[in-house]
Amino acid sequence: MFPDHGHRRIAVASPGDIATARRIAEERADGVLAADEAARLDGLVAALAGHALGRPDGTLLIARMRSGAGIECLAYDRDPDTTDLPAATPSTPGTGLEAVRALADRFHIHVTPGIGSALLARVLRPGATDAPPADAMAQVGAVTIERTGGEAARCGPFIDHWFVGCAPARGQDGPCGIALLIDGDAVAGDKVLGDAAVDGKAAGEGTATGTGNGGEPATAMTPAVVRQVEAVVAATVPGLPAPMVVNAIRRDLMGRPELGLSHDRELTRIGRSALAVLRFDGTAVDYTALGTLAGAIVRRQEILALGARWAMVGFNPQAPASVHLLWRPGEHVVLHTAGCARLPALFIHRDLHEVEPTLAALVLLRDGVVREDDHTVLVLRNRIDRVSASAG
Repeated sequence: MFPDHGHRRIAVASPGDIATARRIAEERADGVLAADEAARLDGLVAALAGHALGRPDGTLLIARMRSGAGIECLAYDRDPDTTDLPAATPSTPGTGLEAVRALADRFHIHVTPGIGSALLARVLRPGATDAPPADAMAQVGAVTIERTGGEAARCGPFIDHWFVGCAPARGQDGPCGIALLIDGDAVAGDKVLGDAAVDGKAAGEGTATGTGNGGEPATAMTPAVVRQVEAVVAATVPGLPAPMVVNAIRRDLMGRPELGLSHDRELTRIGRSALAVLRFDGTAVDYTALGTLAGAIVRRQEILALGARWAMVGFNPQAPASVHLLWRPGEHVVLHTAGCARLPALFIHRDLHEVEPTLAALVLLRDGVVREDDHTVLVLRNRIDRVSASAG
């Protein structure tokens, strides 16, 4: 199950790849953009793909914005000849980055000399905005991609997933930012995808009867299960500390009727998943994690690791690791799934402190991937200093 907010990746190595990018953009725009905006998006993607064509590792990523505001287009390259921001060329206003900038409602670019460039362009619905709400304590950006080759390469559907909810900074519920990342195995029929051959059924059909390590029930990452896990996190925001949220997910929720959740037995079968719960307000972060998820608070010249304990949700009976750390306006939290390395240090080395969070996540993805896999990189910026005194 590739999440709707996931970024479709297109390596632009030939004119045929430009046509592929335009087709994917058209598919992503369906039901999101009206005809005029969709046509503008088509021109933007054609220009952006043309810019990437011929550049080392020129790549496009296209996704529906999670907020529903429009379509997001990202691009990066690994061009060692990159020295500075591309110079404007007024003589060719209809091509390349000039066309992208003119057609986009939002445009950001970041250049690392000797490494390459990365950019973000968005086409929004009329009246829509991609700005964080005025009372949001954090600005959130993320990039989610599947490994090259998609389902064929990984023997099953994409199952990395993330969920973020941000409550008002001064609401009656108090500090209420949360983030959740999930990583596990999907089940098709009675086979565990990735551990056994796929029997031809789509994920979510049949019953999860496969087993993981130690003979424990394997994860069934169906859309219904993802929705249930989101409900667990959302329901526990006001009242429970992060470690209790993790334990609420890993245990039988039928014993907690006060949460008002469905008693779907699938919730007891999340055995091969890793997850992280992040709770924050304008001054502090509470973080609890199990498994292949890593993170840190990134300051100007300092990194504070967010601790985790190796485990999968259904294994290792020890309580999940938890930390409580202070963070200040302008500081960031970086979270990422397995297969990436040194991302907090890269954040400092690439000087991403003032970069739009989604674009910062893209730069980290480009430069921090050490293993081909499904990847999610999530960046949160503390913006409590920008919250209006009248918010909430």
